[in-house]
Amino acid sequence: MTSPATLFARSFIGALIARGVSDVVVSPGSRSQALALASAEAAEAGHLALHVVVDERSAAFRALGIALETGIPAVAMATSGSAPAHFLPAVMEAHHAGVPLIVVSADRPASLKGVGANQTTQHSGLFGFAAATIEAAAEEDSADAAGIEAALAVWEHAVGGRAVHANIEFSEPLSSTDSSEFVIPPLPASTRLPVEPVTLDLEPEAGTLVIAGHGAGARAEQWAVELGAPLIAEVVSGARFGPHLLSAYREVLNSEALPTPVERVITVGRPTLSREVWALLSDSSYSHIVVRGPEAEPANPSGQAQVVDSLTISRPATQEERSAWVKPWVIASRDYHRIALDAVLPTTPELSEGEADNPASRSAFAREQMEVLRQAPSRQEIALSVWEASWPHDRLVLAASRMIREMDRIVGPKNIPVISNRGLSGIDGTISTARGLALAAPRSGATGVTRVVLGDLAFLHDAGSLLQEPDHEAGSKVHLFVANDGGGTIFDGLEVGDSAPRERFDRVMFTPHAVDIAALAAAYGWEYFRVSTRGELADALVSSASRLIVDIPLER
Repeated sequence: MTSPATLFARSFIGALIARGVSDVVVSPGSRSQALALASAEAAEAGHLALHVVVDERSAAFRALGIALETGIPAVAMATSGSAPAHFLPAVMEAHHAGVPLIVVSADRPASLKGVGANQTTQHSGLFGFAAATIEAAAEEDSADAAGIEAALAVWEHAVGGRAVHANIEFSEPLSSTDSSEFVIPPLPASTRLPVEPVTLDLEPEAGTLVIAGHGAGARAEQWAVELGAPLIAEVVSGARFGPHLLSAYREVLNSEALPTPVERVITVGRPTLSREVWALLSDSSYSHIVVRGPEAEPANPSGQAQVVDSLTISRPATQEERSAWVKPWVIASRDYHRIALDAVLPTTPELSEGEADNPASRSAFAREQMEVLRQAPSRQEIALSVWEASWPHDRLVLAASRMIREMDRIVGPKNIPVISNRGLSGIDGTISTARGLALAAPRSGATGVTRVVLGDLAFLHDAGSLLQEPDHEAGSKVHLFVANDGGGTIFDGLEVGDSAPRERFDRVMFTPHAVDIAALAAAYGWEYFRVSTRGELADALVSSASRLIVDIPLER
């Protein structure tokens, strides 16, 4: 006889598949065994992709990365007790970033709660504001129908870009054999009503500035061009390209006088990477318009912005309007950016010297070239090198550490996919998010490398996510570029770095470590490459390894 737990799990998973779920991430556990086995059964039948991740925190971020790449809600499931609590960081990130994430916890029946039963706690409402909660129970007389009903309720919440928690009570027997074929149940059409977007019609207007933050996308660049406005686009915005881009926007905003006066600020997405932009958005003397993205909270620090869902441009700006308003900003930005690049890039010998007739000149040219390649790379050179090596068929993932700001300061225009967990800008889950992206990327035609640029603390914080599932991750390439300066140098730039006693500051803020990253890589089965020169960095960027950790020691 098939147990209610198995009946519920099969119908629940089947209904999620019918609605569009394509990926389930399972962490092992006793109470959740029916869900795990039903997922494995569906995967063997070709209905979904199954990923097994031992640690629940890593599992939730793996699902988050998959959802970021596909735009489809991905599922992470865990057993009872403390297990689902490890989903919280990823659930909070999904909530604030607007990523569709489904987390499922297997729970004890009501009769075991509040009586001191083992591995039993209060799952209901575990994620508070960050996730809608769907409660269900696998009961003997209604398990099939209850599974479908729960799945439909979960999907209706998740498909709107929300995090959803399904908590399901299972009684023993926790699973059973079912020899029947796994069936995707026929479902009624969705009853979800479309939400009418709020669209604002705009005309080009002198004094307009477009700011593209996290989640903005290419539409921000298009609107900037149509409005004849300068474009500030963070490196994670998806809009860092085009003729209106201000690569050195910090320096322009910090200059004694702006190239031309600002009257209207249009924000797309959520900017998080500079105090200069946040100060601009906080200034109530400007007219503010915010085009909301998937994020939970629109960027409205002034409290006076007009918040809309989209823009229409009544007419494109004329060439004369662009020249009068955009040109001074772009020229100023290019000048500042050139100065920044000159300070970072090495001085290389003239190519003509390598083609000289004089053997001594050619030999000197070769020595100078070798000397350049033997020098240690700076943080800015790492940023530029990884940026230049990445293309649309790759994925570039940036951790919430010092390097994301280095990249935002120094890289120029390029239309490539850049992903970062900027919902809460936490360092947790970076590696696992990237691995989720890498697993799903081939489905959208991305056949390249998922490169992850992160600091040593972000790397160590998620070291457990290095664990690989044998023989189930073929085809995806993940390369981790670890800017290893021995601790959290991002804190050195804060005011506290100048005021706190050095020994005390180092212990609780810088947090030095002496981890042998090569040994860690070997333990988890990743290839390891230590970079100490520019030439070695260039070699690492063309590696064909599937799993690679590039350790780049840096001065503090």
